[in-house]
Order: sequence, then C-alpha cells, then structure tokens
Amino acid sequence: MSTKRRLIYQLNLARHTMMKAMNARCRSELGVSVSQLSALMVLDEQPGCVMKDLAAVLMLDKSAVTGLAARMVDSGLIAKESCSKDSRVIRLHMTDKGRAVLKDGMRLLGEANRLMTNGFSEGELGTVSRYLEHLTQVFSQEAGAQ
Repeated sequence: MSTKRRLIYQLNLARHTMMKAMNARCRSELGVSVSQLSALMVLDEQPGCVMKDLAAVLMLDKSAVTGLAARMVDSGLIAKESCSKDSRVIRLHMTDKGRAVLKDGMRLLGEANRLMTNGFSEGELGTVSRYLEHLTQVFSQEAGAQ
C-alpha cells in the first residue's frame, strides 16, 4: 500500500501550530508577540537598523513593519531616531526594556528548541535541517524566476 506524503500540509500545520503556541507563550510570559521578539532579535544584531531592512529580515511588507514598530515604541521596547545624514530615514534602537524582554525571550526560545528536538538524534536533526534548507533554496530560486 502506498502512503501519500502530504508534506506541504504537514509543514504548514506544524508551522502554524508551533507559531500559535509560541505566540501565546510569548504574550503570557513576556507581554510581546513572536513578531516583536523577532524584531528585538534583529535589532540586537543590527542596532540602528532602518525599517526597510527590518521588514526584509522579518519578511514583512512596509505597512506591517510600520505597525509593528509603532506598537513596540508605544510599549517602550524600541525607540525611533532620525538619521543624522538623512532626516527622512528613521533608525530603530532597542531600549533597556526591550533588552530585558529579549533576554527572557532567548530563554523561552531555548526551551522551545529543546522541546522541538527532544527524542531526535543529532543525525536526524541534521537531516531535518538539510531538508528545510533544501526547501528554502528550491523555492527561493523558483520565486526569483517568476
């Protein structure tokens, strides 16, 4: 008997379920969304990044990142600063509150990664990682061709 593999469905279901659970946990434990935590991670690696670059890394459109940044400013996680070379450019910086949330968020992400990998060997995890990288490469090339 042939088993049908519904990989797209399975990947989508796993991603949706994981992100829904992570978002609920981030909101209850940190008071932020997964998107906000992701933005803090970007700002930690790229202090003073501009919204266009943040949007590219987070794979969001301009209006989504504008709203995300506004909510983060309102909650005291980040601050906006005009660029000294071009006043039209806004740079984003993490506040002390944002750094504290990021620190707690990294602990939470570590716990999630341990939960996700529990029961799998390093070899199995290597195969999963290689498969996901393969999907990213194949579909990135396909998307670029269109």
